[in-house]
Amino acid sequence: MLAHSPGGNYRFLAAEGQPFSGGIVADEGCDLVHARFERPIPLEAGLAAAARHVVAAGREVLAMAGIELRIPRPFTRGGFDGFNRAYVASLKRLGLEVGGIMPAARTNVAPAAIGISEPTVYAFTYTIPNQRNRPAFLLSGVPETEGRNPAEMLNSIMKVVSARLGELGASWDDATAIQLYGIDDFQDALVTNVLPRTGWGAVHGIQWFPSRTPIEGLKFEIDVRSAGTELVLAAV
Repeated sequence: MLAHSPGGNYRFLAAEGQPFSGGIVADEGCDLVHARFERPIPLEAGLAAAARHVVAAGREVLAMAGIELRIPRPFTRGGFDGFNRAYVASLKRLGLEVGGIMPAARTNVAPAAIGISEPTVYAFTYTIPNQRNRPAFLLSGVPETEGRNPAEMLNSIMKVVSARLGELGASWDDATAIQLYGIDDFQDALVTNVLPRTGWGAVHGIQWFPSRTPIEGLKFEIDVRSAGTELVLAAV
C-alpha cells in the first residue's frame, strides 16, 4: 500500500506492524538528501544527531525518510524482533510515525571488515524542497527470498526491488546509487544478473559493502536510491 507522509513530503510503501517501509518516493517538487556520518554513531545518539541535522536544514523531523544502520553481528530471528521493538520505540520518541506506521525506509547490516560494538546509525536520508526531472526515491534493503547459489539469490532480490520501484513510479534508470551487501563470492553473478537490469543506473556502478545481512542465514542485500544531494557529516 502506498501511503503519504504529509509532514515528511513523501509517499511510502506501508508495511503495517513492521519497523520500516518498503521504500519511499519524494513528493513532486521535492528531492532527497543522503547524508552519512564520517563514523557511525551509537543508535540513540545517532538518531538524535540526524534529527538535529534535519531540523537545522529547515525541515521537520518527519522529513527523515530513510535510516541506514550498522550492527555488530547478524541477529537470530528472536533477537531481530527484540531489536526492532527497541528501534520502533526510538522512532516514536522522535515522532517518526504516520498513523501508527513506521514510514522511513531502512537498511541494517553487520560490517565484516571493521568491528562495530553496538547498533549504530551510519547514514540517513531526508526530503527537501527542490525540483528534479526524475523521481527521488529510496528503497529499504532487500535480502534474498530464495535461491541455492549467488545467481539465484541475486535474481530473487532483483525481482523484489524492481517490483517496488514500479510501485513507487520510479525505475532503475532514475537510480543514482546502488548498494550491495554481502561477503560471498558473487562478482560473476553480479555482472550477469544485476548490472544488465539496472538501465542507466549502472553508469554509477555498484557500491559494495562487505557486510552480513541482519538475520542469520541470509547472504545478500541490495538497496537503491535516487538523491540529488550527497553529504558527509563530521563526527560528533
